[in-house]
Amino acid sequence: MMDYLAIVRSWRRQNPENADHGVVLLWNGSVYGWKNCLRDPQHEKPGAMAVDCNEHIFIAEGGNDYDGAKCWVVFEPKNTDFI
Repeated sequence: MMDYLAIVRSWRRQNPENADHGVVLLWNGSVYGWKNCLRDPQHEKPGAMAVDCNEHIFIAEGGNDYDGAKCWVVFEPKNTDFI
């Protein structure tokens, strides 16, 4: 399993201007963006991840690659050892 929080913590250390707010966006284990808040799921592919500054993890679900995701939902991994 991927350690999403370690990836995001590293990104936030390297980008201190965005370290204490917003969400970091991940795709296939790599950071691809940042937003000031969790919004616009239709701009993301289903399966994209978002991690807020309190380390809550969300996943974009529904929709398709062309039209984007339908919504953000709380990510609940089956095994939390990797978080």
